[in-house]
Amino acid sequence: MAPYATTSPSPHLHPNEVAEFERIWRGEAGGMSEAAIRKQHARHMKVLRDLRSDAIRPTAVIPTRLHTKAQQAQIAVDSVAALIRQDEEALATRGRSVLENRGLVRRRTRAARGPITDGAPARA
Repeated sequence: MAPYATTSPSPHLHPNEVAEFERIWRGEAGGMSEAAIRKQHARHMKVLRDLRSDAIRPTAVIPTRLHTKAQQAQIAVDSVAALIRQDEEALATRGRSVLENRGLVRRRTRAARGPITDGAPARA
């Protein structure tokens, strides 16, 4: 499975960031935990099965009537399949590819790292 260029986490994480990602993964901090991602993945898989078996209509997934029914069906299947790939990547990266988690970790660890300076002396 190829990682998405826009969601792949940096390979260079600070130890505080790694610890925070692990807290989120275990469900000890807000964000998308392993349990939440697995639940979301199961829901997406069910929607895909229902689409393919005609148990639900494509318009339940894609609210558009600008396409033919065949186009709607393909767009809906493709959209749900993309979500499933994202779920699988999130599971493979232990939540590090989830944008919500990355933003939370960045905000939570920024305060612990202190202010970013360029090496110049502070101005009075």
